[in-house]
Amino acid sequence: MKCMRARGESSGECAIKRESRLYVYGAQTTAYGIVQALERQGQKVEGYVVTKSEGNPSVIRDKRVWCIDDLPSGEPPTFFLAVPEYLHAEIIDILGSKGFYDYIPMDGDMEYRLMKDYYRARGRLKFMEDYAEDFSEAAVEAVPEKRMEIYVAKSAGDRPLSTDVSFPQNSIDVQAGAALHDRIPTRFRDDTGENISDKNSHYDELTVTYWAWKNSSAGVKGISHYRRCIALTEAEREALVKGRVDALLPMPFLCYPDTGMQYGRYNRPEAVDAMLEAIRIVHGKSMLEKARAVLAGDLLYNYNMLIAAAEVFDRYCAWMFPVLEQVERLRGDLLPAGVHTRICGHLGEILGSIYFLSCGQDLRIIHGKKVWFV
Repeated sequence: MKCMRARGESSGECAIKRESRLYVYGAQTTAYGIVQALERQGQKVEGYVVTKSEGNPSVIRDKRVWCIDDLPSGEPPTFFLAVPEYLHAEIIDILGSKGFYDYIPMDGDMEYRLMKDYYRARGRLKFMEDYAEDFSEAAVEAVPEKRMEIYVAKSAGDRPLSTDVSFPQNSIDVQAGAALHDRIPTRFRDDTGENISDKNSHYDELTVTYWAWKNSSAGVKGISHYRRCIALTEAEREALVKGRVDALLPMPFLCYPDTGMQYGRYNRPEAVDAMLEAIRIVHGKSMLEKARAVLAGDLLYNYNMLIAAAEVFDRYCAWMFPVLEQVERLRGDLLPAGVHTRICGHLGEILGSIYFLSCGQDLRIIHGKKVWFV
């Protein structure tokens, strides 16, 4: 197996050893972003590789998507595994069965460094170091810390995890959909206080987001999931609790051909139409145009995760949930009772992207690493 050889990490750059014949395994948003990041560094990527062609595009931009069984002959290739880590063992077995043994398994750290270099080079996103000189050390020391609570959405149907789980400091478990299921051992339940716990089958983790909006008095609020979170460094934590930055978001996915089309690959178009109409009704035509611009762009904040100052978190919720409520009024037929559709949960990912990409220009936003537990 070949290993990623990183250099320049002291300066924040993640550069890799050049491979003469490199394919990226995967054909979704992660793989597309990795191809852009690798080629920015001068690494030629021959194309994408998938296990089965069904359900995958045949071409992404100018690169073919090859089925593993159809790869052209020639010099033995190297495969960059740009898929979630829980799929690595399966793919490595497939590669071995085909006689391929050179591969680079991408973990969360590698993905974060590569994509961070890409986004910073393009000047599109900001990270912790971009605010390093904004506040003097003495001034920061004088600011009292806000209380931070990061709510981890857990549910009765969660699958057991095989890896050690280490959530960031100040993480607190909350049972999602508690009104619909038997109690599980968590500190909080999302059916207490003002809540929408009974909508969990359509809202998923957003019922915990709603609960945190209406019931938490923490000065910094966050949302993560039982098997994924945003890694939180000590510098990022201090910046949030001291008010140096307003929000920490997971690094977004780079979408192809655009955010709207990428989202549409997995979700019903009538739900997106209802969301846009709901935005027009709730927030007006100007906001609708901003929403369309985001969908025509190429960034997507996935997973409904964030950590933000309470006032930012609450404004975001006050903007988003009325839109989702309006979607329910417009297309209640998409949300059958007792059926787990997650439609509003998926729409929340798009709405979060619209909000922070169109309404967040004045916010001091930093971007963190997504962590998966498998």
